[in-house]
Order: sequence, then C-alpha cells, then structure tokens
Amino acid sequence: MDAKTLNFEIETHSPTWCDIDLKSLAYNYEQLQKLAGKNMSHSLGVMPVIKADAYGHGMLRVAECLSAAGCKYWGVSNATEGMALRAAEFKQKILLFESTLVSEAKDIVEYKLTPTVCSLEMAHALDHSAHQAGIQIPVHIKIDTGMGRLGVNEEQALGFVQAFQQECPNLVLEGIYTHFPVADTDRDFTLGQMRRFRDMVYLLENQFITFSFVHAGNSMGLGDYKSDLFNLARPGIMLYGIHPLEDLKKKISLKPVMSVKTRIIFVQTIAKGRGISYGHTFKAKEDITVAVLPIGYSNGYLRSLSNKAFVLVAGVRCPVVGRVTMDQIIVDITAATLSGRIPKVGDEAVIMGTQKGESISVDELAQWADTISYEILCSLGNRLPRFYH
Repeated sequence: MDAKTLNFEIETHSPTWCDIDLKSLAYNYEQLQKLAGKNMSHSLGVMPVIKADAYGHGMLRVAECLSAAGCKYWGVSNATEGMALRAAEFKQKILLFESTLVSEAKDIVEYKLTPTVCSLEMAHALDHSAHQAGIQIPVHIKIDTGMGRLGVNEEQALGFVQAFQQECPNLVLEGIYTHFPVADTDRDFTLGQMRRFRDMVYLLENQFITFSFVHAGNSMGLGDYKSDLFNLARPGIMLYGIHPLEDLKKKISLKPVMSVKTRIIFVQTIAKGRGISYGHTFKAKEDITVAVLPIGYSNGYLRSLSNKAFVLVAGVRCPVVGRVTMDQIIVDITAATLSGRIPKVGDEAVIMGTQKGESISVDELAQWADTISYEILCSLGNRLPRFYH
C-alpha cells in the first residue's frame, strides 16, 4: 500500500474528524467583499488571510474555493506557505506577512511572492536577487503604529522609504500597511493609529511616493472601522465564520465553516462515589452513564477543557467529566439517555457544530478553555482529518 492510499484509509476510518463546509466559506467571502465596499471609500476588495493552513481549515482547499469565487490575492505568513500555493499552480498575488530572512530572498523572487519589508538589510537582499533574475518585484512596507511586533517605527518611516527608493531600484513600492492590536478593546487608540498612519501616508505622497495598496483592516478593523484611506482589507477569522466581537453580528452575517465530530467508542455506568480519569478531579455524585469519545489533547482538544466543556450527544448538551487525556475524553450522557434514544457505541457526537437543533460554537469552546477561537480552530483543524463538502 503506497503512502497516498494509506493516508486515505486512515482518514476514511478515523473516528474523529473535521467537516469543512466550502459553500459557507464562499458565502462568507462574498459577505466580506460587500462589507469592504461599505467601509472603504476606494475599496479594492479583501485579501483573505489563509496562513496557518487557513486557520486549520486546509490552505490549498480553501485557496481553491476562494479562487473559484474570484479572489485575486491572499495573505500568508511566510515563504513556505507561499511556495506551497505556487507549487499548486495558483497565480494570485500572495503577500507574506512575516519579515523574512535574507536567506529566503532568492525563493521569494523565484516564486513571485510579495514580501513585507521592515529592514534595509532584507530590502538589499531582495534587490540583489531581483537584479540577478532580471526582474522587478513588488513589496509592501509595514509600519509599526502600536503593535510592537514587526514593522518600521513610524517616526522613521519617511527616511526608511526614501533610503529604500534610492538603494533598491529592482523593488517596486506596491503597498504600505500597519496592524491594529486592540481594535476590539480600545477604539480611541485604534482611531489614533488610523490618524497617524493617514498623516504618514499623506506625508509620503507629498514626496511623490504613492502606493497601490494601503491597508490595515484585519477582521475587527474591517468590521468596525470606516476609512477613506485604506483600499484593501485583510480579514482572517471572519472568513471562517467567526465574529471577533458579538456586536459585529448586527453588521455582517457569517456561517461557521468548520464542524468537529466523533463517534462513541464505549458506554458504561459509573457508580455513585467513583472517580473518573486522571487525578479523579471528578467524582460521581450519583449513578451516571458515561461515554468515551476518541479525542484528546493529541488531537487538539485542549486539556484546559477538562470538567468545563460540553459535547452534543443525541442533540443534548453533555458535560465533559474528568480530565481530558491524550486520546480520549469521558462525557456524562445521563441526560441524553432520557431523550428517548439511549446512545450506543458508534453513535455520532458533536464536539463543535450543530446536532438536532442544538449547537456548540467555537467561541464557547474558547471561553471554556480560557483562550481564543483562533487557537481552537488551529488546534483541532491541524490535527484531525478534514472532509470537504
């Protein structure tokens, strides 16, 4: 049996999996395009963020769906992700968000990727590789207006751009951007970022330095801030059907793209007073019926969900009892046995998604685990077989 066949067999027989709804993905992309048209005066549309294997949804399949929907550009983290898209023969513009290493300059040029530039050292390496290839390549410059991560300090932006233009004739200044770290929690700070960034762009324009793409709007930035300066948005989490803030549900309709399901592998009765799982952090206060589900922290189901989360069995919310283990969780299905149909081995259980009109959202899982929806999606999506519909 070859590796491809073996992988297919493993995925087909896996008792736990992710369902990816591509129709919902295309719907969300369409809604984001409409929102960009409303919130940006000179909108060129959205550049979906498909880094981190499309937040666990599968980068290549997501790219294929978006391409069919007419998407012209994508944002990814690094050159490796961009090269994978080129190897799959996608022709769209691909922006690399990370400030890459000098050693990657040749690959960036060869694969026609659009890098983010934050240092003259990297700019010189890219310029040299482009010169050797006999071409010019577009780049975007990132300005740090408050994220404190990557970017040219805003006070140094004018001098940096001028030096860039003088020293790198094989690079084309195509875009300039910044990032909003607190768009969901500090509106005043974010509006201040927008004003300072606008002033800086206008200062550059007065020096006859212009850009085809000016952008800053992540999902929250696109959803809750209007702009007559930005012409491109970079939504990530909203593409996958998740609202970064509850209030945004009033402004844009989205559909969750990922569901996570599994099957019951064992059912038993636990007598009153008996402990469950490692450390006996849960002890039965009465006789209960429990089901064992084949998902654990090795599959991305976080250990911090122990004794906090719920799972849908027969359309009933059933609590996770005891500690999450490496490969399995234990669920109290006593309430589900009263639904008229006693759950049995082989029955489907829903970790995230909808069953018989009841739902468990990624936001709930994130709240129970004391984390964010991004981590839940990436953890589950990257460690479970994915099936596309």
